[in-house]
Amino acid sequence: MSLSYSAHYTEPLLSLANLQLPPLIGLDPRAEELYTDIDATLKPPFRVEAIQNALKLLHDDIFLHPTSSIQTQHTSGVLLEAALGKIAFALYAKALDIYLDEASAAQDDAEWWAEVEQSNQLAALYLLQTLPNRLLKVLQVLRSHDGSLRLSTFHPSSLRVLFPTRSPLRPSTFVATLFPHLTTDSSLARFPSGVDFYGNTRRSATTVVDVLGNAIRRFMNRFTTIIYFPLRLSRDECRLKRLELEKIRNDCAEVLGKLMAMRPSLIRSLGVRHDGASTESTPDPSFLVDFVTALGSATSVHLSEQNVLSNFMELSKAIFITHKDEHASYLDTHDLRRPSRLTLMWPRLLLLPPLALYCVKTLYASRATLTHLAQDTLETARAFVTDWLLEPLRGVFKTIRAGGEDGVIVRREAVSADVDSLERMALALAKEKLGYDETRLAALAEQIRLGDLTPVLQLYEEDIKRPFKSAVAGTLLRSLFVQVQKAKVDIDQALMGIDRLLKSQELTFAFVGVAPAFAIVYVVGGFLRGFIFRRRNRYGGKHRMSVWLAMRRVERLLLFQPKSLHKYADQQQDARDSIPPLTAGLLVLSLTHLRNFALTCLPARSRLREGFLEDVQDLEDPSLGRWES
Repeated sequence: MSLSYSAHYTEPLLSLANLQLPPLIGLDPRAEELYTDIDATLKPPFRVEAIQNALKLLHDDIFLHPTSSIQTQHTSGVLLEAALGKIAFALYAKALDIYLDEASAAQDDAEWWAEVEQSNQLAALYLLQTLPNRLLKVLQVLRSHDGSLRLSTFHPSSLRVLFPTRSPLRPSTFVATLFPHLTTDSSLARFPSGVDFYGNTRRSATTVVDVLGNAIRRFMNRFTTIIYFPLRLSRDECRLKRLELEKIRNDCAEVLGKLMAMRPSLIRSLGVRHDGASTESTPDPSFLVDFVTALGSATSVHLSEQNVLSNFMELSKAIFITHKDEHASYLDTHDLRRPSRLTLMWPRLLLLPPLALYCVKTLYASRATLTHLAQDTLETARAFVTDWLLEPLRGVFKTIRAGGEDGVIVRREAVSADVDSLERMALALAKEKLGYDETRLAALAEQIRLGDLTPVLQLYEEDIKRPFKSAVAGTLLRSLFVQVQKAKVDIDQALMGIDRLLKSQELTFAFVGVAPAFAIVYVVGGFLRGFIFRRRNRYGGKHRMSVWLAMRRVERLLLFQPKSLHKYADQQQDARDSIPPLTAGLLVLSLTHLRNFALTCLPARSRLREGFLEDVQDLEDPSLGRWES
């Protein structure tokens, strides 16, 4: 997880510290080749094998001992100091990565145990997954007692002898074997009395029904408690492992914070360039003392004032071998790691073959039905694409190409014909009965075009005064037919207005008709694309929650500094503006998680990623105080 944290944390030191070997003058070819190899192998990012190999070569080099030549002796001593300075820098950088990796691994495992602890389903699944290992431990206890397993060994009387109950307040040997965490905290094994969810079961019973009801309630309450008791023990086991891993994480983070506080001492020890000048790259003895003090109880190194090279070898052995072995041994002894992949997957591996066989047999027996179902599915898909997608699209293209020339309800020619007919009828009536000349007929034609039939209406008003006479010998029927034709023209014009409105929105209606089909195609296509290609979600996807939690931890660390279990002799941490080692280490742990998210999930060469990394780098600056952060 660290992604070579020391690579970007110690990179600014490369331009400050004088880590180049001096000119190889006055040495024989073998010594010159030796120092050249050391200088070539010790390059960032530093490897453990390269550091150990460099120390071994320096230890075995016969040219490091005093020689008869004063020039050779001086040159060899200068080269030794330069090589040890580079090794000191490499030890510091690699120690940062080691303790950060251990703290990151402890935090990841602690989060996994916390997730199991908070869910009854996951706790029950964890109990099922680890059941074979627990039973294997019981069998090992049985076999160690008699030397062999027989049927009589599993008799209740034999089991009571092998797993006696020492005290009502302490777990039995059998329960402690199944749940080893009870050996450290026996109070967790107390059998719960159970909560009365069914009322007072100890009230006096006056009838047979009350007696039976109370007995059933007690039985159900006891049965529920017995069922949930192993689940509670498994959750307690997860909680204890989480707490222990958090303690390990804090210890590693505290050492990490102390190592970060050594950065100025490292610069002073290796030499700093000022205006082109630099001091010698000689590892200051006080730097090794600070290094060992920062590691604290994590390593046990005894420094020698006479032999600096042996101090480096002891420190390298303590960090890369002793500490890593002790750390791994502690995790294995207390069973703090996550269960192995085989342990987590054995229920699936056990149930998968019979379920797969059952599914294959069922599918083979239903092959005819499945064939018909596949054919119906294909026909449905074909009909959907043809009738609900392609045909509406053709209609849209036709609408765009036609441009709304044809009417939807009534045609323009029909309306014009009705208007011309009304004009002829009105003009003929006015010419015969009113005696209009050509001039007045032309004016009346213009009025009819505008919808004004005043002369015809006046004639109709005169006719209805004598309806019977006008109907037989007058113009009542003709004027009435003219008004009927006028009503038809009005209706045609109204329909023509509605037709214009529909034509203006015809493209909208066409898209509304095809929109549901497009929505279905979009949803189904997106699901199939995600299922087939399984592309990584943009900006981290499911990792966003962990990033949010990391940012929350950073804020809380800056506001509320956690208390350490260790006491420091360094009085510089008493300043209110300084960040204690534990807080600094936990802060770097969360910031490393954010850096990992930015480098792996955010788009490369984007302003978002660059800005995110700049913010993280600002918070990683060890020179910033608490309030500046």
